[in-house]
Amino acid sequence: MRLTVALPQALPEDVLAGIAAVARLSSYGRRDAITGDPDAALLEAAGAPHGTPLAPLAARGAGLDTGAAYVLRADPVALVAGRDDVLLAGRVDDLAPEEAQALLAVLNPHFATDGLAFHSPRADAWFVTASDHVPVEADPIAVNEPIHPRLPRGEHGGTWRRWLSEMQMLLHAHPVNAAREAAGRAPVTGIWISGGGIAPREMRLSPLDVHAAAGRAGDVARGLATLAGLRAKALPPSLPMAPERDAIFVLPAAIDAAALARDWLDPAVAALERGALSGVTLLVAGASRVRADTPSWWRRIRARGRR
Repeated sequence: MRLTVALPQALPEDVLAGIAAVARLSSYGRRDAITGDPDAALLEAAGAPHGTPLAPLAARGAGLDTGAAYVLRADPVALVAGRDDVLLAGRVDDLAPEEAQALLAVLNPHFATDGLAFHSPRADAWFVTASDHVPVEADPIAVNEPIHPRLPRGEHGGTWRRWLSEMQMLLHAHPVNAAREAAGRAPVTGIWISGGGIAPREMRLSPLDVHAAAGRAGDVARGLATLAGLRAKALPPSLPMAPERDAIFVLPAAIDAAALARDWLDPAVAALERGALSGVTLLVAGASRVRADTPSWWRRIRARGRR
């Protein structure tokens, strides 16, 4: 049985280096950098076909059925003016449901004639469906990075760049943002699109258990499971002693390093060392992927010597 543990938040390198289980896992296998959207690495670990679009799966996992429509993530973000470019300060993920609906109420009428429709099945899960000017090449969110090199590209990139500018203007003076700024909360000053595509008609995966944290962190995993006819399960408080088959566990974004090690990585590596698991993969968003198979006795001895 193979186990994948996905952490949907970046951890500083010094924090990762301080987790003994990560060092042991790295010594048994290989560690490489994750580039692009970390959810793409999750799909690869699950055995999904290369290039499977992320936004339709995230929408399905959030409870939005987009059918055969082209859908993109449309994350509400805070943009700040830098010295030479506009920077993406981060995703605004603390919106109340009524705030999200009020913002969408100004976006949808404006873009209806362009064939765009914005959806928010949850306040932290925004999507846009498009009937024209697609497909479009769009990068995932990169916090504290200039936005200009990462704006939409390709045949329809120019249209989407114009639309994103219009979205910024509509949101800039919105009463929701005025109230948020007055309360010391980040305003929604832009929309960031990514992961666009049409949901596959079907998805065939090997037997797999998918356990996903509630909220945005687990949306892609839940969407993948439901599309593949698998049961998406709630995340248990810690790693089960004996998984019955290959399994993916998507952890909450807010988990701390101590809980990550105690509840997940220490028992996973111990199970790998005793042969109860044939492989363990750790995915850390924005950082690295560590993959290892059951180590030989010699590798285990060498790992003990490094502790």
